[in-house]
Amino acid sequence: MDRTKQNDIIRRARAMADKASFVADDFAQALFPRTDVVFNDRMRSHALQYLRRAVSQIAQRICQIATRDLGVTHQLLLSIAEEGGDQSFALLQPSGLLNKPEIVQHLLVKTQQNELAARLLQKISQEDLESTLTRHLDHDDPAVAQAAMGLLVAQSRATGVASVIEACLADLPPEIVYAIAWPATAALVRLSGSPGVRLQQAAERLLAEHDESAGVARKAERLAQLLEQTRTETNPVPHPMKDGLALFVARLARQSGLSSDQIVTFTAEPEMARFIIVLRAADYPVQEALSIYAALDSGDHILTAATYGELDRDRCVALVSGWAAPDAYQDAERTLSRDYLGEDRP
Repeated sequence: MDRTKQNDIIRRARAMADKASFVADDFAQALFPRTDVVFNDRMRSHALQYLRRAVSQIAQRICQIATRDLGVTHQLLLSIAEEGGDQSFALLQPSGLLNKPEIVQHLLVKTQQNELAARLLQKISQEDLESTLTRHLDHDDPAVAQAAMGLLVAQSRATGVASVIEACLADLPPEIVYAIAWPATAALVRLSGSPGVRLQQAAERLLAEHDESAGVARKAERLAQLLEQTRTETNPVPHPMKDGLALFVARLARQSGLSSDQIVTFTAEPEMARFIIVLRAADYPVQEALSIYAALDSGDHILTAATYGELDRDRCVALVSGWAAPDAYQDAERTLSRDYLGEDRP
C-alpha cells in the first residue's frame, strides 16, 4: 500500500474516531422515530440540495463583500465571489454546525413546499398555475395589482429548473441567514487561511443588508392582506389551484392566525389532520375543503364530506387558537400540564 493511501486511511480513521459516539444516535433516530411523519428519500435529497444552495449563496455573498468592498485579494475567496462553490458546505455538513433547530425546521418547510408544488402540477399545468396571479394584475385596486406583480417577480426569481429545489438568498428569513452566516464565515477562514477580521466584517455587512421583504413569503403575505381587505363575491375562498401555492398558504395563514410555515408543516403530517382542522376553523365550505385536500394530498388518503362536516367547529377554533400561541408558551403549558397536574392535555 502506498503512503498516500495509508495516510488517507489514517485520516479517515481519526475522523471516524472523533465522531464514533454519534453513530448510535444516528442509528437510533432511524430506528425509533418520535412522530408518524414519513420523510422519503426524495425529501431528504431535496433538503440537502436546498441547504447546500443556501450555504453556497451566503458564502458567495460574504466573499463578494470581502473582495469587492473590503479589499481582500485571496485567490480562493475571489474565485468563490465570482463563481460560487460548495467548499463551505462540504466543510460544514459533517461538523454538526448546520444541525440547528431553526435551520432544520426551515428545511422541513421548504422541502414540504416543494412536495406540495409537485402534487399540484399533477393536477394543473404549469401554465395554468402561473396564470393564477396574472388575473390580479388588472384588479380595480392598484395596490393589489402592484402586490401581484411583486409576487410574480419574486416567484420567477426563486424558481429553479424542474425537479430541482432552489434556494434564493432573498427568500431566507433573517434568523436562517444569521444561523448560517457565522458558520459559513468560519469555514471560509479555515479554507482560505486568511485572517478572520475582514470576513467577519463582510458577514456583518451581509446581515445588515439582508431584506426579506423582497422574498416570496413576504410578497405573498402582502397580497393576501390586500385581497382579504377587498374580498367580494367575485373573490372566492382561497384555493391552491386558483391562487397558486404561496398565495393560498398566505391567505389561509392570515384567516387562521397561524404562520405560513405552520400551514405548510401541517400538510406534512399524517392524513393532514391539523390542516383539516384549520380549514374547518376557518369555516371553509365542505366542497371547497374537499377540493383543497385533494389538490394537496399525496393521493393516499380521502377526506369525505361526512367526516369534515361532523367536525365541531367551535372545538376546531379552540385548537387552532392554541396552536397560534408562541411556541415557548405552548411548550411551557405542556410541561406544566404533565409535570404538575399528572396528566396530558387532551
